Amino acid sequence: MDEDLTIIGSGPGGYVAAVLASKKGLDVTVIEKGPVGGVCTNYGCIPSKALLSTAEKIEKIKGAKREGIKAQFNGVDFEKVMSKKERAVNVSKKAIENLFEKHGINLIEGEAEIISSDKIKVNGEVIESDYIIIATGSEPISLPDVQIDEEDILSSKKALELDRVPDSLLIIGGGYIGLEMAYIYSSMGSEVTIVELLERLIPNMDRDLSAVAEKMMKRKRVKFFTGSKVTEVEKNGPLKVQLEGETEDTIEVDKVLCAVGRTPTPPENDIDLVAEKGHIEVDDSMRTEIEGIYAIGDVNGKSMLAHSAFKQAEIAVKDISGHKTEGFSGSNVPAGIYTHPEMASVGLTEEQAHEKGSEINVGKFPISATGRGSSTGERMGIAKIITGPKNKILGVHLACPGATDIIMEANTAIENDMTAEELGELIHPHPTYSEAIKEAAENVSGESVHSGENF
Repeated sequence: MDEDLTIIGSGPGGYVAAVLASKKGLDVTVIEKGPVGGVCTNYGCIPSKALLSTAEKIEKIKGAKREGIKAQFNGVDFEKVMSKKERAVNVSKKAIENLFEKHGINLIEGEAEIISSDKIKVNGEVIESDYIIIATGSEPISLPDVQIDEEDILSSKKALELDRVPDSLLIIGGGYIGLEMAYIYSSMGSEVTIVELLERLIPNMDRDLSAVAEKMMKRKRVKFFTGSKVTEVEKNGPLKVQLEGETEDTIEVDKVLCAVGRTPTPPENDIDLVAEKGHIEVDDSMRTEIEGIYAIGDVNGKSMLAHSAFKQAEIAVKDISGHKTEGFSGSNVPAGIYTHPEMASVGLTEEQAHEKGSEINVGKFPISATGRGSSTGERMGIAKIITGPKNKILGVHLACPGATDIIMEANTAIENDMTAEELGELIHPHPTYSEAIKEAAENVSGESVHSGENF
């Protein structure tokens, strides 16, 4: 079999690259060893957001009495909850399969092995291909003394496939996966504990968002221990989890979720593509060191987010088809956490801006002081803007309902080198949470009309 382009993996990067290449007239084959759509569709973005949607509805029922609504939360029919999640997954998978059919993309089920710069073996057959895109994604990391077994110690994948709500759940890792899983299962009745090695929850995000995250977890009665690590999980009877660090304790729980990150999963190959840290090295156009072979998405280690993979797919296909590309720097990639409130960031945190040595200014505004916040009773959240020389916007951080949608305004501002003054001059609809961005921009120079102190 001869192809113009063969793509290994059908996740966010793989399927988008396939469709874009097909639209440019290339004959495309996609090889996938698992379900179509990869981790994002089947075990990550889509199922987790389906469960988070359910969890948010539960929280609204629990808080209904404050609104004068006579309602009571009586638990969940977990089988139906998971069926709803599976429907969301199946709709997304079917959409990708329909795209492949519409664009004449050949899908092969099997595990690929790259045997040369232009040959791939799958199911005993050799495909000759002018170009190869590797989009094989990543997998969860275990800890040396806490190995994922999917029975007692779970990966995020298994945590989205349980057949019952755990009585108690200890989550190792206070990043975005840990927070989202804590939100889901605490809403459904689990007693949840988070253990984070670093000094605060979501340590890769801005400190002010960490403060919101910690307040949110306290409100949901989720215990969390920072500056601490899990050294052992004893499996005889109830799981006994040993903590060391700022917290020295043994905690008994029903299940443990290991959410400490992911590692790239490159395909089998005979051409020495893998770098020392496990990812495939690429340049800004997604080219590997071997001519004709590209790597996109988690497998190249640049930015382990689905929307980064989408962008990298565009760049790789443009390069293959002979068009000039802007390259992928990864410097202004929005990131979001889908709890309530949602949290989203783009650009530099305040700490990162200081580390770069720039003279910076910071503007903040509490969500509770917006008209939307006061009308909905939303007391928790913040908009924060960091600027550098000439008040150019370097980073924006947001915690409020819908933050993951609103953050795109900030991304547009950063990409277009806008100043805080220019962002503050834009007309924002009233009453909306987006007004907090306007007020924070004005607060960089102390000009906010509705300035408040508490959040």
